[in-house]
Amino acid sequence: MRVLEIPPFAEKFENPDLENLLRARLGQMIVLWPDQAIPLVGYMGWPNHVAARDEALRILRSWPDGSENVPRGLGRIQYEWSRVADVFHCYCDLINGQHQDRRGGPSIGKAITLVEANAKSRGTGAASLWQFWGRYKDVAHLVTAATLICGEARIRACKEPFGPFGLSLDQFGPFQMAMLMPDLVLAVALEFEQRGLIPYARTEPVLDPETLWRIPRDINVAPLPPPARKIRSQDKVILNDRRAGNRGRANQRETTPVLAEGPGIVCSS
Repeated sequence: MRVLEIPPFAEKFENPDLENLLRARLGQMIVLWPDQAIPLVGYMGWPNHVAARDEALRILRSWPDGSENVPRGLGRIQYEWSRVADVFHCYCDLINGQHQDRRGGPSIGKAITLVEANAKSRGTGAASLWQFWGRYKDVAHLVTAATLICGEARIRACKEPFGPFGLSLDQFGPFQMAMLMPDLVLAVALEFEQRGLIPYARTEPVLDPETLWRIPRDINVAPLPPPARKIRSQDKVILNDRRAGNRGRANQRETTPVLAEGPGIVCSS
């Protein structure tokens, strides 16, 4: 079992007023809890690559000294976080609605099927989603929480900007949420962690209890449930039509080229 090496907050974080919290934290670009925020981002971005994580932490800790360096590949990493969040949040939606109980219950494969069917951007095919999931599944609860909070902050900022000294809409990302609000990210992530560790109609939980980066129990943060979402009727149709075991290109039926009698003609079996 792996536990995040993040020190506890000095004061208990529970039952926050989200409107005031978001406006206070995102209305200024000050990292109030670097001892928690920087390690959190390190685990999120490089869950299983110690050397890359250490290098990223070194860069982030140099920011107070005036450094403008950014961890390598941060933009791509945040994109991949968002796709993992789509998948894991969808999986939790299937749990909440008790969908597919007669077909083995919720699964990451079913969540990926829905995300692929509804996505319109590049990199959202099943094969790519499985790849991203494999890369970040041990921090899926963390990246999903940060991405969800980012989406909520964007909605509120569109209605009323956070002020002249805060983030602009083009600066919003899961990285900024984790840096400026690590306590809120961890509070929401605690709920996602719990859901991912409970087997639903399956023999094993979707998050591996041995490799998952668990949130410390003594971190002084109370769980905060994310808002419930419902699976749409058209998504239920997609799930009912889904064939089990489909993981994108990995399971596509291969064809063997066969030369026909006529020269230069290639057929597929």
